[in-house]
Amino acid sequence: MGVDRIVAASEADFTKKAAVHIASCIQRWQSTRPGCFVLGLTGTNGHIRRSRAADVFRALGASAGIDWARVIVFLVDERYGFDRRDESNDELVRQNLIAAIQERGSSFPDEHYIVPDVSITPVSECVGDYGRRLVAVLDKHGPPNLVTLGLAADLSVAAIFPEWYRALPDRWAAATSRSYGVLATETTRFEVPQRISVNLRVLRSAEMIVVFLGGACPVELLHNSSGVDISDMAMVDSLQESTPMTHEEPATLSFSHNVQPLRGAPLRKSKSSMERACDEILHQECVQQQKLNPPPTLARVKSADDAHMKRSVSVSGVDPDEENSPASPLSYVMKYCYVTVVHLHEDKDNHNSIVVFGCAGDLAKKKTIPAIFNLYKCRTLPTNVHIICCDDLTYHNDIRNIDDLWCRRLEQYLQPEGLNTDLHDFRELLRFSPIKLDDAAAMATLDGLLRGLSGGMRDNRIFYLAQPPFLFEQSVRSIRQHCWSEPHGWVRVIVEKPFGRDLASARDLSRKLAAFLAEQQIFRIDHYLAKTMVLNILTLRFANRELGRLFHADNVANVRITFKEDIGVEGRAGYFNNYGIIRDIMQNHLLQLLTLVTMEAPASLRAEDVRNEKVKVLKQIRPVGLDDCVVGQYEGYQEDPDIQKINAEKGHPSKCPTFATCVLYLDNERWSGVPLILKAGKHLEQRSTIMRLQFKKAPPNSLFGDQPQNELVMRVQPNEAIYYRVLAKTPGISSRAHEVRRTVLDLDLRKLEVGRPPEAYEKLIHDVLKGESHNFVRADEVEEGWRIFDPLLRQLEGDDAPLPVQYPKGGRGPLESDKLINSTGFRRYTKTGVEGLAQDDFD
Repeated sequence: MGVDRIVAASEADFTKKAAVHIASCIQRWQSTRPGCFVLGLTGTNGHIRRSRAADVFRALGASAGIDWARVIVFLVDERYGFDRRDESNDELVRQNLIAAIQERGSSFPDEHYIVPDVSITPVSECVGDYGRRLVAVLDKHGPPNLVTLGLAADLSVAAIFPEWYRALPDRWAAATSRSYGVLATETTRFEVPQRISVNLRVLRSAEMIVVFLGGACPVELLHNSSGVDISDMAMVDSLQESTPMTHEEPATLSFSHNVQPLRGAPLRKSKSSMERACDEILHQECVQQQKLNPPPTLARVKSADDAHMKRSVSVSGVDPDEENSPASPLSYVMKYCYVTVVHLHEDKDNHNSIVVFGCAGDLAKKKTIPAIFNLYKCRTLPTNVHIICCDDLTYHNDIRNIDDLWCRRLEQYLQPEGLNTDLHDFRELLRFSPIKLDDAAAMATLDGLLRGLSGGMRDNRIFYLAQPPFLFEQSVRSIRQHCWSEPHGWVRVIVEKPFGRDLASARDLSRKLAAFLAEQQIFRIDHYLAKTMVLNILTLRFANRELGRLFHADNVANVRITFKEDIGVEGRAGYFNNYGIIRDIMQNHLLQLLTLVTMEAPASLRAEDVRNEKVKVLKQIRPVGLDDCVVGQYEGYQEDPDIQKINAEKGHPSKCPTFATCVLYLDNERWSGVPLILKAGKHLEQRSTIMRLQFKKAPPNSLFGDQPQNELVMRVQPNEAIYYRVLAKTPGISSRAHEVRRTVLDLDLRKLEVGRPPEAYEKLIHDVLKGESHNFVRADEVEEGWRIFDPLLRQLEGDDAPLPVQYPKGGRGPLESDKLINSTGFRRYTKTGVEGLAQDDFD
C-alpha cells in the first residue's frame, strides 16, 4: 500500500490540484502504454460534495494533453429511483466531464462511457445488466487504472454503506467477492435510498485510487476509516506549487515519507527531522480535535439477524471482527491499493464565529440563517466556523435548545434549499446560547462558549443583530463588555435597517454605536446594494468609457428609479404604518441606487474611496418639498385588522403613505437641471425595480425627423438585465432612407451566470467575513439621506398634512403621480417608439 496526500489551500485550489493530478496520471500512462486508460468515477452524496466533484470533473475534461478517444469511463456507483435527472451520477458526469471534453472539441466515443441503465426494472435486472457490460469491458481492457472515491461521514465509499453490509451477514461477503461484480445497496442516511455500486474487488484491483475529502478534520476521518496515520501520508511533490498562496489562503505543511511507490508512482524525498516533527504536531492537533468533537456513532438498519441489529460501532473504534464487518470498506481497499488523498487545508490559526442575535425571529429564520446555509452549500464559508444562535427565551417559550430552534424555526426554511446530507452537516455547525442583554452572567456564558469553540486559535467574531432597532445600543454595549475578543481576533457587527426614522434619531443611533464600536467594525446592511444589477452599475459606468460619458446633463433628459411591489403590508402592518414607503424604501434602497448612478468616479475601488464619492453626491442633492412629491395609499389599507387597531388607539385614520413619487435635483456640473425621479409603491400591477436614463430628444428638424428618445434601462428585478433602446433602419424592400424604428441592444445578465447567483444576504455576509465594506452604508451616508427627506416627512406627518391619494390595487398608482412625472419632461414609449405605455417594462 502507498498513500500520498494533496493539501488544497481553497476550493479553487482543490479543483485544480485534483484535476491536474488525475490528468497527469492519464497522460503518463498514455505516453508509455498502448490501449485505453480505464477511469472509474463516483458522484458522492450531498450538494457540497457533489458540486466539488462536478468542479473537478469539469476541470479534468478541460485539461489539455489527454487523448480522450483512449479513455474508458465507468460509474463506480449510481442512484436508482431518483426523482430528478440531476440527482443521478450519470448526469453529473455528462454535464461536467463530458460537456467539457466536447467544448474542447475532443473526441470521446459514446461506447467508452459505461453507465447503468436505470430505466431497467427491477433494480436486480438493472444490476445484472450493468454487471455484464462492465465485466466485459474490464476483461477486455484490464482492471481500472484509476478510480475516484469520496469518503462520507458514515465512512462509506462508493455506495458500499456500513449500515447496509452490517445489516445481513452475507452482504460483506458479496462486497468482497473474488470476482468483479455489481451490487444493489441501500442507505437511510443519504438522499436517494436505492443505489447501484461496483463491488470492492473492482476498487481493490485499481492501480490508483484518488479519495476526495473535504470539511473539518478530514485526516482523522481517513485514519478512522483505514487505520492510516497522518505520519504515513506523503505529499505529491509535483503539485506543491500548483496554486499561488495568498494572505487568505495560507500555505500548508505537507511532507514526504518513506512510502514505497507502487506501479509507477513518483519517487519521493526522505523526511528531515524537522519535517517529522511537524507531522507529529499535526497528528497531535488532530487527536486533540477528535477529543473535543468525537464523531457520532453509526446505527444499523433493521435486519432479520437480531445480533446485527444490536451491534453498533464508533467511527473512532475498531470492530472486533474487522474481516467480516470493518468500520469502513476503505480499510479493505487501502490494504492493496496506491491511494492519493485530496483534502482541504484546515485553518489551524483562525476560528470564525457567526453569532446571530434574535435567532428565533422572522428575519433570522427567513433570511439570515438560510443565507449562511447557502454559503455553506456553495463552499464559501471558512473551514473553521460555527454559527451560534442566541435569543431571549422570555419572548420565545417554545425554544429551549438547538433542537427546538431547528425543528420549530429553521428546518422548514432550510429544507427546500438543501439535501438531507447538507442539512445534517450544517446542523453540526450550529450552537445555541440563550441570552439576556442585561444579564452579565448569560453574556459571559456566551463568551465562554465562543472561547471554547475557538480552542486557543485566533477568535474572530461576527455579531448579526437580527433585532428591533431599540435593542441595538444594549446589544453592542453587552458585546463590548462581555463578548469582546480583540486583540485575540477581530470583531464585526452587522446592523439591520432602519437606521433611525429621521435625521435626529439616525444621529443618535450613530452616536450610540460609535460609543462602543469603531466605524470599520460596523456593517449597516442595505440588501439592495448586493443585488446583481446594482453591483454592475459602477462597472457599466467606469469600465466602459464611452458609456460613462453618457451619464451627463448634456445627454440625459431625466433619471428614473422605480420600485414596485404587487403585495401590500400584510403581516407587517404594525411596523410599516410607523415608517411608511418613504422611510422603508425610498430613503435607503432607492437613494443608494441613485448615488451609484450619479456619483463621480472614485479615486480607487477601495471601500472608503467609493463611499466618499457617494457621500459627496448626497451632499449635493436638495431637500425634497411637498411640491415635488405625490403620496398615495392603496384602497383597503384602512380595513387591515392591524391598521384598524392602530387607528382606534390614535383616534383617526392612518395617513401612512404606501406610495410615493418624488422629484429630486442635484446641484453639480454633471447633473444640474436633470430631474431625478424616485417612485415606490405597494399593491401595484407588478413586482419590479428599474433604473432608466432617458436621453434628450433630437431636434424635430433633425436628419430623421421627430423620433422617440433613446433610453438606457437597468432592470434590477426580476430577471436582471441592461438594455439600450436605440433607433435602427426599418427593414424591408420598400423602406425608405429616413424610415427608422426603435430596437434594443440587450445584455441579459443571466446568460453570464455560472451556476446559481448568490442572494443579496449571502453576498453581504460573505463580504463581512472578508472584511469588505463596499456594499455597506457608512454613518454619514445615512445622515445625508435623512437630511434630504426630513423636511418632506415633517410636512407629511404634521397636523395639517394632506391625506394620501387613494389608488386601486393592481394599478400604476395615483394619476397625480403620472402628472408630476410628465411635468418633468419624461415620456413613455411602446416597443415600436409610439408614445404610450411600454409592454415589457413600463414604470
